[in-house]
Formats: sequence, structure tokens, C-alpha cells
Amino acid sequence: MRRIDQALSVREGRLFIEEVECDELARRFGTPIYVVSEDQLRRNARTFQAAFGQRWREGSVRVLPSLKANYALALRHVLTQEGMGCDTFGPSELTAALGAGVPPELISVNGTGKSAALIDDAVAAGARITIDAPRELPLVEEAARRLGTRATVRMRLRPDLSALTEPTDFDPEGMPTAELSRSYKAGIPADDIVELGRRALASDVLDLSGVHVHLPRHRPETGMYRTMIGAFVDLVAQLSRAWEGWAPREIDIGGGFAAPRDPTGRLLPRLADRPPASAPTIDEYAEVITASLREGLTRHGMPTDGVSLEVEPGRGLYADAGIHLAQVVNTKRETSPLPWRWVETDTTEMFLPDSLIEHSRWTVLLASRADDPPVGPADVVGISCGFDLMVPSVPLPDVHDGETLAFLDTGAYQDASATNFNALPRPATVLVHGGEAELIKRAETVHDVFARDVVPHRLMEGQ
Repeated sequence: MRRIDQALSVREGRLFIEEVECDELARRFGTPIYVVSEDQLRRNARTFQAAFGQRWREGSVRVLPSLKANYALALRHVLTQEGMGCDTFGPSELTAALGAGVPPELISVNGTGKSAALIDDAVAAGARITIDAPRELPLVEEAARRLGTRATVRMRLRPDLSALTEPTDFDPEGMPTAELSRSYKAGIPADDIVELGRRALASDVLDLSGVHVHLPRHRPETGMYRTMIGAFVDLVAQLSRAWEGWAPREIDIGGGFAAPRDPTGRLLPRLADRPPASAPTIDEYAEVITASLREGLTRHGMPTDGVSLEVEPGRGLYADAGIHLAQVVNTKRETSPLPWRWVETDTTEMFLPDSLIEHSRWTVLLASRADDPPVGPADVVGISCGFDLMVPSVPLPDVHDGETLAFLDTGAYQDASATNFNALPRPATVLVHGGEAELIKRAETVHDVFARDVVPHRLMEGQ
């Protein structure tokens, strides 16, 4: 047996996820399909909790996985069993988190443009609200007064990240991380934050418990966090002085942790030589983040004892727990003007949208012959009428119609961002638990794809 990671293995050439053969999953549930390892998801959750908990002894550590990364409800129930909180956006995610049993005090209602209805629901539930703009604070106050309660709020800050001069992995041209971060809409503008905090502290129905910051996965290196946390703590210290010595009880540093094999950006020519499995470990991230936070707070004379540290992993928690299975429907070869090979599948980049959004290069394996040596490169392409180049130049053996391909590290954002281009029904999701496999989200049907359409009766007359 050859181990790929703790969830995936190759046994006599056949790919397994936990104790289930991937080819068998394809036969039983059909393709294309998303598959998630429950064991790996639980392991990742425990790794985050342990990594930060062992290094931040000053207060509690709370892990709040981002629901947006994968909102399959069964997976959220798994994380609730593991004691995880939840980072939510909008009314649907708040409803899902509460329905999956997440304690309200472990929910952070994040995001821009919060509606009055969402704020009412969050206050009524007892969830914490991360303020993103001045207009939100009076809405929270009004809801708290009307409901006769005290609402817990945190401020999402926009620290000066000018020192992040390295190119972001999200931009083909290599725009500096600071420049792209500056244009990102989230967070309270520097012009408003001082007065907004004073208003929150003066309110008898608001509890300003802490601060929040988030930097997406622009780059995998831990040094990005060192720089970000330094600027963040500098801003928190300035606010503490402006707010007459106020200090946060909660510090939420967001997410942005790379997946272990880190496919992000590797389709870009300038990152093509970056090897898989080049991301830092969660322990390495935790070491830099906790040390930087401790050093910064101490340097500014701010307390650390009793301060809760929160993190909001997305891809770093979900990605390597999931794979995507597809069937080969056709192969093509061309010898002139250049030799070329295509492997056509029954899936599409619309079901793995980070191929387009984040230029992710997926690791692709032939599920039934994972140890066979490659005979040369092949473009793995999708079924849509678009260009649909999912992964170019994959070293593969001779591939036959009907065989199964496995795309690794697809547990985060792929199902959540999939679209119905070409009216393609979106795939099902299966949860593997040891030697068992259970359907946790059914595949869409053609009826589902068109279920929202309403055709006026006048257009159907005479048809």
C-alpha cells in the first residue's frame, strides 16, 4: 500500500479514500461526484484546535470554519460534533449554522451589506455580529433594544498592509498583495473606525467584545501573517488609546490558510514550477500567528491574559478532505502540426470553478491504475461547450473510455461555487466514513436546473 496522505492510499494500483475504492464509488453513485472523507475532516478540525490551543495559552482558542467553503449540512454537523464554531455570511448561512447545532455564541456573522432582517435574526439568536460598516451599528442597536437584549459586536478592521509587497497568487500579472488587499471592500474604513468604536462603547445595549481581520490566501508563506498581524496589532493599539484604554477580549484573525498540496495559482505561468505539497503546516502557521500576536500586544503594553484567539479556516480545513471523481468519456490524439492528447471527461471546470477563479492546478490520478507510469502529457478537459481546459499537460498513462479520474483537494469552494452552465445539473456529494459511503447531497436533475423558471402563459399559447 502506498499512502498519499492520511485519507488517500493506493492499493495494488487502485485509489482508495479511507477504506473505500474510488472506482466503486463511481460505479455506485455515478459521476461526476464530490467525495469527502469524514475522518480527514475531523482530523483537520482537531489539528487546528490543537495547533493554536497549544501555542496560545493566554486564553481560549476557538476554531470557526467558514461555512462558505462547503455548506453541505452533514459536514457542518460533523464539525459541530467536533466543537467547532462557525463563520457565516448572510441569512442562509446563519440559518444553516443554527440548524446544524452550532452554539450561537460561537457564530460570527461576517460580511458586508448586512440587511436589517439578518441583523435582527442574529441578535435574536444570540450570535456575535462582526461590524463591517458604520450603517450596521445603529441597526444592531435598534434590534437589541426592540428585543430587550444586549448584542455582542466585534469590529472588522482594515490595517495598513503596505508592507505586503510580494505578488498575490490571485493575479496573473503579479499585482502586489497590498494593492489587491486595499481594493477589497471588507472592513470598516480608517476614517470611520474611531468614532464608530466610541459609539459602540457608549451604548447600553452593545458589548464590544473584540476585533476581526481577514487576509485571504494571497500567498502560502507564513511571513504574510507576520506582517499582517504586526500591522493589525498596531491599529488595535491605536484604537485602544483612542477608546480610553479599551482592550479586546476576542481577537479573530480570519483564515487564508493554504491547503497542504496547495493547488492555488499553479496554472499561472509564473507559478508553474511551484511544487505540490509546498504549503506550511497548520503548526507552522499557528507558531507564527501566536508569536506575532503575543509580541505585538506585549510591545504595546496591551493585555494577553484572558484574550480568546479565533481562526476561520476554509480551504485549510476542507480542501484535502475532498476529491472529485469523473468518468473518461472519450480520448483524442493529434500528431500534426504538434502532438497532442486530450482526455475528455463527464465533469467540467464549472464544477471545479477554482480552475478559473484561482488558477488552481489540481492533482489528477487514474483511479484504477494510479501506479501506472505515464506515457506522456494529456489535457484533461470538461464536457461543456466552452474551452473547459480543466488541467493541462497532466502526465497520464494510456487512458480508456469508462475509466475514473480523481481530482484531489476539491473539498473547499468547488461544490459551493459550482454553476449550471450549459444547463448541466450539479453533482452529488458522498461522505465516506471508514468502509461506508453515504449520500449527503443528491445530484441535481434537469428539472432542478429549470425549477425556478416561470414562463408567462401568453408565451405558451398555441404551442
